[in-house]
Order: sequence, then C-alpha cells, then structure tokens
Amino acid sequence: MKRQITRFLSNDHGSIFSLTVLSHFLLALSDTNTLIIWNHKLGELYSEIQFDSSFTLSTIVHPHTYLDKILLGSTQGTMQIWNIRTNKIIYSFASFGSPITCLTQSPVVDVIAIGLLDGTIILHHIKADERITTYSQEGHVTSISFRTDDLHIMATANIYGDIALWDLEKKSLFHLMKGAHDGLIPSIQFLNGQPILITSGNDNSVKEWIFDGTDGLPRMLKSRSGHHAPPTTIRYCDNNGHFILSAARDKSLRAFSVVRDSQSVELSQGSLSKKSKNLELKHDDMKLPQIIHISYAGSKQLEWDNIISCHLNTYGARTWSFHKKAIGNHVFVPLDGSNAKVATISPCGNHGFIGSSNGYIDMFNMQSGQHKKSFGGTGKHSRSITGLACDPLNRYLISSSLDGTVKIWDIQTATLTNTIIIASPITNLQLKTDSNLLAIVSDDLCIRVIDVETYKIIREFWGHRNRITDITYNSDGRWIVSSSLDSTIRTWDLPSGHMIDVFQVDSVATSVTFSPTGDFLATSHVDNVGIFLWANRAQFSNISLRSVSDEESFKISLPTTSGVDSDVEENLMDEMEKLDIKTSFASPEQLTEEMITLSTLPKLKWLNLLNLEIIKKRNKPKEPPKIPEKAPFFLATLPGVNPKFVTGPVNEFQVKSNDKDVTKIIKSSKELRIETELTLILKKCEPLRDYSEFFDFMKSLNPSAIDFEFRSVNLDDNFQNLRLFLTAIESRIASKKDFELCEAYLNHFLKIYGDLIVENPDGLGNQLRSILDTHQKEWSRVEELLHYNSCMIEFFRK
Repeated sequence: MKRQITRFLSNDHGSIFSLTVLSHFLLALSDTNTLIIWNHKLGELYSEIQFDSSFTLSTIVHPHTYLDKILLGSTQGTMQIWNIRTNKIIYSFASFGSPITCLTQSPVVDVIAIGLLDGTIILHHIKADERITTYSQEGHVTSISFRTDDLHIMATANIYGDIALWDLEKKSLFHLMKGAHDGLIPSIQFLNGQPILITSGNDNSVKEWIFDGTDGLPRMLKSRSGHHAPPTTIRYCDNNGHFILSAARDKSLRAFSVVRDSQSVELSQGSLSKKSKNLELKHDDMKLPQIIHISYAGSKQLEWDNIISCHLNTYGARTWSFHKKAIGNHVFVPLDGSNAKVATISPCGNHGFIGSSNGYIDMFNMQSGQHKKSFGGTGKHSRSITGLACDPLNRYLISSSLDGTVKIWDIQTATLTNTIIIASPITNLQLKTDSNLLAIVSDDLCIRVIDVETYKIIREFWGHRNRITDITYNSDGRWIVSSSLDSTIRTWDLPSGHMIDVFQVDSVATSVTFSPTGDFLATSHVDNVGIFLWANRAQFSNISLRSVSDEESFKISLPTTSGVDSDVEENLMDEMEKLDIKTSFASPEQLTEEMITLSTLPKLKWLNLLNLEIIKKRNKPKEPPKIPEKAPFFLATLPGVNPKFVTGPVNEFQVKSNDKDVTKIIKSSKELRIETELTLILKKCEPLRDYSEFFDFMKSLNPSAIDFEFRSVNLDDNFQNLRLFLTAIESRIASKKDFELCEAYLNHFLKIYGDLIVENPDGLGNQLRSILDTHQKEWSRVEELLHYNSCMIEFFRK
C-alpha cells in the first residue's frame, strides 16, 4: 500500500495548480500569484517569489540545457525567464496578444511550443526571441506534446476533447482526432522514442493511442475510465462480491471490479462514438437519460438479459446483459403510459416488474419482453411506486409507495392480499429473502423492519436527522446499514434493536451496498466520482455490538487509492480505543454451565483451517525455488575424500580433527525425541484436567501454525501425545465451551491422523467413540431446543 513519504508546507495559503521538478527542487504555482520552491531532498522550503498584478502566473516549463532557469507564462500573454537560485529575472518577452495556457519544450534546444487562449500555437526560439512558425486550432490550447521517434509530429489538445496532429515538416494539419475525450483534455504526452500517445480527460479517463497503421493515423490501444459525474446508485451484482453495478449522473452504467481494475467496464449503449461524430454531438448527449434505479438477478445471465434500469422522466425501462456488458433487446413500457420509477427481477430471472409513477405495477417476461399481467385495479397505490421486491419462490410481490402503504400481491392471481399502512411516505424498500424481513425507509426519518410472514412491524430505528438516502442489509441479514443527508453512515443490529456503529464523513453518501461475502461496505458520495470501500472489522477482529449514541460519533475521511494517512489512522484508532475503554463491558466466558458457548475468535480464523488444503493449493508458487548453481567462495570444509562444508563456526580444533572427532553418532532414537510447545502444554494441563491454557495457546495460532503443530506431534509411547489431545477436546466439549473451535480442530486432526487411528482401533478408536457420544449428547439437547422454538414460532405466525 502506498504511504505518504514527505509533506511540503509553505507560508502561502493558496491552491496549487501546477507542479514541476527541476533537479532537487520542487516548483509550484499558486493561485495567489506566487512561485513556491522547495528542496525536496532536504524537505524544506527554499524560497517564495511573489508576482504583481502585471504578471499573473499561468504555466511553467524548464528549457533544456538552461541550468537553474525556468520559463514562466502569464495570462497577460508575456513570458519571463528566471534563475531560481538567485531569484532574479533573466529576460522578459513581449506579449503574444493572448493569455498563455501552456508551455512545452520541443525536441530542439531553445525552441518552446506556446499554447494561447485563442487557439494559436507558436513555436518560438527563446534564445534569439524569434517566432519560427504559427498554427491555429479551434478552442484554447490545453496541452502540447512532440513525437520523439522518426516522425516530426506535434499534438495539441483543446477544451472540446479534440486532439490535432500537426506535420512539422509540411507545416500543416495532419489529422484531427475529433472527440478523443468527452470534454477538456488537461494533459497529453508522447512516450519517449515510441509512437504512443497518452491522453487524459475531464471525462475521468486515460487513453493510450498507438500510431501503427500504414496511413500513420492513431488507434486506441488501451484505456482506463470511470464515472465523470457522481454515482447515484450502486449495487453488488454477484455472489462472490467481485463486481459493483454503478449508475451515475453521466448517464452511464458501469461494472466495477473490486478485485482487478482491468475488468471494470462501462456497459455499452451501442456505437455512440460513431453516431456522435456524424451528428456532431457530444458523446454524453447520445446516451440514454440518467438512470434512477437498477435491479439485477444473476440466475439467468448466460441465457438472456438480467438487468433492468429505470431512467429519469422516461416511459420505458431498459434491459441490459451483464454477460455481454451491453444494453439488451427489450424496453418495458408501463401500460398506463406513465414514467417507470422502480424495477425488480424475480430471483429465478424469468420475470421483471416495473413500478410506475401512477401507482401501477406491470410484469414482463425477461426472455421475450412480452407483457404478462398488471397489478392495480381498486387496490393500487394512489401515488408513485418507490420500491418493489419479490420472494424467492415467486409467491408474492411487495410494493411500497409515496402514499405511505406497503402492499403484498399474489403473483399468480395478480390480486392484493394485504396492506400495511405507514403514517409517512415510503422512499425505499429492501427485502432480505433469507429471513423474510422487509426494511422500509420513510420520510419521518425512521427505518422500519416488517416480518413478511406476520405483516407486523418488529423493529423501528430512529436516529437520522435528515432524509435517509439508502439502506442495505449485510450478508447474514443481522445488520442494516443506512446513509443520510446528515452525512452519517449508521449500522443497526436487528437482534438487539440498537445502533451499534455510527460515523460521519466529509461528503453525503448517496448510496450504500454490502458485499455478499461480508468483506466490504461500498459507498458513493454526492461530490465524488469514485466508489469507496470500507473494510468490515468484524471479519478480522473482535468488535463490541453494544448500543452507541450520536455523542460517540466520530468524523472520518473518505478512503483513498493511496491508503489512509498513518497519522490519521493512529489518531482514529486511539479515539476508538478510548471510546471502548470508557464503555467497555467484560462479558463472562460462559453465562451458565448448561449453555453451549462459542468462542469469540473471528470466523475466518477457524473457517480457514477447514479449507487449509485449498488455500495452500491456491497460494502454491507457479515455479519451485531455484537452487544456486554454485556455492559461494571461501566456505570452510572438513578434511576427507568427499569435501563437506562446516555448518558451525570454524576453529583450529575442527580443522585439525578427523571425522571421528567431529561427527557424533546417535545410537538411540530416544535422543532425537522432540517435544513441541503444544505437547508440553498438554502434559502440563493433563494432571489438573484443566485445559484452558492449551486452548488459549491454540487460539493465538493462525491456521498454518496449527497445522504445523499437529504434524509435529511425536508419535512415540503408543501415541501418548495424540491421546492427550483427544482428551483435551473431549474435556472442552463436555464443558460446553469453544464448541466451533473444537469441531474445527478435531476435523483437521482427523484429516492428518485418520489413517493412523483406523489402524489402531483399540486405543485411539475408543477415545473417538467417547468424544462422539459426548458430542451427540450435547447436540441432541440443542437440536431439541431448536425444534421446540421453531414449532412455537410457526404456531404464533399462524
């Protein structure tokens, strides 16, 4: 991970808009009309040069071979050469008649390319102060670059996203790359000695163009891009948590990979680039209107379209194919002729449901695009639909509306079966299909959770102080994460009914989505074009699920691509530790002796032990380590016919002694008996029958270390050490503590020594039978309680 190395500070409080490195100096132009110079080797401020209003800084360049000299351009159209060591002006140029926007050193010494606001490009000989030639383009010049291979080509960019290629030998326009980017191009650069041009644009993209055709024209080789307007809706779209679907104000729908950036892609809306060039329109003007809602189902993505999008002020909803990464074949238009507001796809992937602004719901076939049925009539919503959800078995459809009601529809008959009245307009709806719990958001700033089976409100979460923008369930359905216009992101615990986490961010979160694997929370924000990932601390550390209040909220900066600043991270951890100390509660290891208790270890710490072989196979190096061909020089050897290297420190006695004196023959295998730390602790705990120290030691080990300890156990004395381990496991199961750890440890132990136990059924086999009896006794008791509670719940539901 990237870390900040040095921070440069100055007395100037303006914003820096240009940076240049010259030798061991770092030069910056500030909007306070100041040139700031740092010595980046010493990490200290070197000097500051303040300019008056007659020379307003606009750009800077270092002319080649000009020692300690820089060339400055101004908005007055004049240039000045300065010596940065003496802080003195060397020469001043007359005005070029238009503000200077960029300066670039050409491959020829003393020749500088000057870009002006009126679109003029001037090649100027600064030593003789003579103009060599002049070119003109549409729009003011934003960047200039020269090819340094065998062709004399100059590239210039403008504010409209066009790149002009000029033939310097013929002094004419060679080619115009119309619409290379959608918007202003701040920087272009030819790679040194290669026919490759790198460009970046305000459309949040970087493109690589190669000149390899027989006609000399460029073609796009590679590109990386993202949204160039803030995302409005984000959703994880696969069970592995690898991709996030994102819709933004730039009218695009993108799939971002959280694993590999090269797999991120914008879903195609057709050949818009060619159409926009023919119609002379911007690329964004050819796209569909802004997406306001997206729905995804992965079950049929290889067969037909599996994404539905609703668009701003548009009658029809569009289908997309995630497999093809392109727009689909169908447009779902509500029969009432109103705008499509929300959509959902049935878990089977066969049906799509569209909610309209008039309160009607239409059902379509995802494969054929045909209309199947409508949900409305006398029981329809009186205002716009704001949320739709379908149960896994396609039995019922749930809808919410601004009229403050939640309606449950029978899908087969398209009839209304139940209505739940909420006293406030409902703006969002999320159904957790595993638990049949429906979370709804209303304008009274409350999140309500409804049991779909009983139609009862079972939880109400209050706390947000402004409109709630989005909610999401975590992977197991125990938490609800919400974002709001009050700039907070809150986590609510369903079993306890409390808020267990709250933090404030600099920018309002517009959408949140939780990874299906529980690793990350993804957020989008109102004034940022990126998607931000937050790690779930519960995956790798113990967390307290106690209730927290707004007074315990803390402000945190958004994640960055270079990681979190170490100082900020330390301050944040100190603040969280102080908060935990103030409100910490020491829970007993076991509430009662009759209760089976799980350990407090993170799930992955014991779950990885069960899949250790798969993990090792996945992490196995592709090539074995290479053995050195020859040994290093000057290694000490022992005398003899076959030379042997001395492994320990060499002294005079060793060199003179013969083989009999140096080597020691071990006659008994008992002298090689190794006692690992695991077996030593087991033998220490065995007389007292208290194995707490042993399990504390095991909890401190990672899965690989546990595997190593198991495989290093000494098998002498009729497998005495294996007997001690089985005795410890049986004792722990009988005490009803660390139940899942005992299962994981025993599973891995039997994978290693299962064959050995089968060959010795009398001793070790009897112990395993005893463990099985103890296990079945405890599990049958738990199973009986589970069946009893399940029957009681079903009874009350009916």
